This record gives sequence, structure tokens and C-alpha cells, in this order.
Amino acid sequence: MNQGIVALLTDFGTRDAYAGVMKAVILSRFPGLRLVDLSHEVAPYDVLSGAYLLYAAWDYFPPGTAFCAVVDPGVGGARGTLLAEEGGRFLIAPDNGLISLLARMKETMEVFALDETAVYELFPPPPGRLSSSTFHGRDLFAPAAALCAGGLAERVRGQGLVPELLPEARSQTRGQLRGRVLHVDRFGNCITSIHRTDLPAGPDSRGLTVTAGTAVLRGLADTYGDVERGAPLALIGSAGFLELSVREGSAAARFGLSGGDEVAVFPRPGGRAPGGAIAD
Repeated sequence: MNQGIVALLTDFGTRDAYAGVMKAVILSRFPGLRLVDLSHEVAPYDVLSGAYLLYAAWDYFPPGTAFCAVVDPGVGGARGTLLAEEGGRFLIAPDNGLISLLARMKETMEVFALDETAVYELFPPPPGRLSSSTFHGRDLFAPAAALCAGGLAERVRGQGLVPELLPEARSQTRGQLRGRVLHVDRFGNCITSIHRTDLPAGPDSRGLTVTAGTAVLRGLADTYGDVERGAPLALIGSAGFLELSVREGSAAARFGLSGGDEVAVFPRPGGRAPGGAIAD
């Protein structure tokens, strides 16, 4: 009996039955698969946040895992569907930018179109039920992820493609390093698109100034415990990205920040900006 893993990431929440039905679909065909709820609490339609959570979890799952990611404001529309592979893991997702951080950070990732016809042939709906254009999570993505975790990825792999990427998921250097808030976690920490590899290392990081919303934070801390309770700080979070935080408080509330808001990093006065650009 197959013991592969399907990791589920959605914006469905837990009040409705959507996530539970996806699990039921997977187990109806592959009862030996193990299901992991990565999260069903992505903010509705927040593809940028979903992209961050997907990347942050990716390396911690064993090879053979199939990620089923459904944050899909364009369901039923013209957006495509994709199957990506990296490190022996699989991703089934709408081609709407959910793959953005993985594609940016994983140079060996391969991306293909999902062969939807093959999925429906190999994993048809239950007798008396029809596929729905408004619930691809149930009828397309969950079956495709189950097939991948069950060792049948080659049966649903289509042609290679260049995926849709979100520009907000990248950092940019134009006089100073600029990025966006990718995700606000339940503690109010604001995780940005600026990765530690974008920043100077060692003592130079102490002279940086980070601005976002009403925040002006000078230097990078190592841990939340480096500041007093209620004090703001900037640091590199657990997934390697710059984040704005308030010890035992909410940076999002303190500084009026939400997903997509701009973040800038300036060097020490008179210095050079990250990436070698001269600071304005």
C-alpha cells in the first residue's frame, strides 16, 4: 500500500467542507496516502502569501511528497494548471503565481503543464457526479496530487512551460533595495520578499535601515529577544527572508502593514546599497 504524502495548502478555511472533501477524494482512490494540512488559513485569494508558505515548507517534506496548492481566484477562467518537480517533490497548482518563490529560489525546479485530460481519465468523479468548473481543488488538483504521490506523475505530465510569476515576489535594486510584504503571520510579523542573500553580511547589516509603512528600523537583530517587550525590530526569519516584527506584539498593526506593501532597505549613510548600487 502506498505511503506517500500529499500536503494541502488552501485558502478554504475550516468552516466549510471544501478541504475535507479534497481529502476524501484523495483517500477514496489511494487510502494508503498520508495527508498533511500545511494550512487552510491562507487569506482568501492571497496568492502572494500562499507562495511564501509553500516555499517555506518545501524542503522539510521528504522526496515523493506531492503538494496540492489551491489559492485560486481565477478558478474556471483562462489561467492554466501546472505540475512542477524539484528534489523528488511535486507541486500541483494553478498557474497564477503560486510557484513564484519556489521558481525564484529553486534553480533546478522543472515546470510542466498539467495534462488535465489524463487526470480526468485516470481519476474520474464518482458515479452520478460531474466535474465542476468552480471546484478544481476537488476535481482536478486533489486527484492530480494523489496520482503524483501514488507514483503516476509521468502519466499526467504535459509539455514544459514558463510559469506565471508575481513581480512582488522578487526584490529590486534601484538606488536602494526594494521588496514587498509577502505574508503577515498570526503574530503580526511581516515577512518580506527580501532574502538574506540580497543583503550584505556581517557588520554591514548593522548599518542598514529598513522602512515600510510607518516603520523606520535601523540595523538587523539576531533574535526577538534582542529587544525589550513591545519594541520593534527587523531580522532574518526562519525561511531566510527579512521580516519586520514587534516583540510580543504585531508589526502589522503597529506600522499599518499588509500583504503587498512596499519595503525598502537603505545602507548606512554614505555607503553603498545592497547589490552594489549607489544609495540615493
